[in-house]
Amino acid sequence: MQWAQISRNWEAFTPAIIDHWPDAEEDDVLALDGTATSLAMYLSEVTGEPATDTLAQVEDWRMGHAPTDVLMDETRDNKNISDAARHLGDGEDPYDRDDIFGAEGEAAEPMGRQ
Repeated sequence: MQWAQISRNWEAFTPAIIDHWPDAEEDDVLALDGTATSLAMYLSEVTGEPATDTLAQVEDWRMGHAPTDVLMDETRDNKNISDAARHLGDGEDPYDRDDIFGAEGEAAEPMGRQ
């Protein structure tokens, strides 16, 4: 993850920060400006560890996975669709699955009726 992405989605990353550093308070984390330095300084105060150590921990955390609500944000739809295409075989169309999407030309049964 890049810090620009983390800063833009600071609220979405806050639960992941709290999970990683349980001594941190949600309101305090939300009040930070979303930079690595401000997070490391805050964590240094909370944990009592030197700021250089907490900055290294923050950088290690940054290399982890982004929260799902950030990854599934509607602004990333085109990228997610493009990334999904690599899981299809040559000539395969995901909409060919009649068992999921229904057969063309056949009327679908109304919802809740059989």
